[in-house]
Amino acid sequence: MNLEELKEKQMAQMKKKDCLPKDQIEVVLHLVEEVGEVAEAIRENQSKEDFENEVADVLWQLNKLAWIRGINLEEVFLRKLKKNEER
Repeated sequence: MNLEELKEKQMAQMKKKDCLPKDQIEVVLHLVEEVGEVAEAIRENQSKEDFENEVADVLWQLNKLAWIRGINLEEVFLRKLKKNEER
């Protein structure tokens, strides 16, 4: 499954639960919070499973933001890879 398919599956699940994201500022705040939890998992040397769950939470919030903004994360990332190769 690629990133876009993951995002669509997530959004379908959120739509079914009637909780589609609406406020991008709120999503950004949750994204920052989740990144902080990744840092905490590293700092506290939490288990691999706990760390993976926190990373998944970051992706969850990033997908929500990409959906609100109409961004295809795969395309954006591939463009960035190409740009970095050309440096």
